[in-house]
Order: sequence, then C-alpha cells, then structure tokens
Amino acid sequence: MPSRKRNMETLRALCAQVHSDDGVDPKYEKKRSANRIGVCSRKLRQLCRQVAHALQMVLPDALSDCDATLMSVEPAPNAGRLRVVVAVSQACDPASVAERLKRLSGHLRSEVAQAVSRRRVPELTFTVVLKTDAV
Repeated sequence: MPSRKRNMETLRALCAQVHSDDGVDPKYEKKRSANRIGVCSRKLRQLCRQVAHALQMVLPDALSDCDATLMSVEPAPNAGRLRVVVAVSQACDPASVAERLKRLSGHLRSEVAQAVSRRRVPELTFTVVLKTDAV
C-alpha cells in the first residue's frame, strides 16, 4: 500500500508541470519522430545507394547527347519520394534536360523497380544543376 501512495503523490507532482509531450499518445510518439526530415536511417541510405546505382546504369543512355552525371540521391522527405540531383555540362540547357527527365521518369522508375526489391517503388523527382569545372 505505501508504495502506491507514494506513486500517486509523484504523479500528482508531475501533473503540475507542463511538458512538450503532454496530450500525445505514446504509441504515436515513435512514428512522429521517425518521419522528421533529417532522420536518415541505415535502410534509407541503403535504398538511396541502390537507386543511385540503378540510375547510373540508365542515365548515360537516356541523356546520351548531354554530358550528365548523377550527383546524389536523397530522400525528399522520406523513402516514398527520392530527389535525384543530376549535373549537366554548360553546353546543355538544364530546363530542357529537366523536362526530358520528367518525361522519362516512368521508364527510369521501372528500371529502379527491377534493381530494388520493394513493395512500392519510390517516386523520383529530378533536380538539374550545371557542372562547375574545378581546376
């Protein structure tokens, strides 16, 4: 009996304090913190590497007239959508390359689906930047 009474006193003391997680069901706390931007788990990094490897095989054929290089693949904002950053040479127009990649996104996504075994293939969004010639 005395231990329960002390526990109730402790609980009453805690109720007087306001915390940031008041009113949040604990079963949702883990999901809420896992979906934050910036949280990058090992499996998510592995998915990005697999997608990058698959796109490195396909992009040179898709953009044969431009000197295109795959710079990075990163989650935007989670594993359901990935942002692919492609760098092109000064001779190519980035807007036209972005439009071409948008048209080819279905084909590129099917190539990624063959390389990555997932129930749902992530949506691909493309960002085209100009290459900088570093000496």
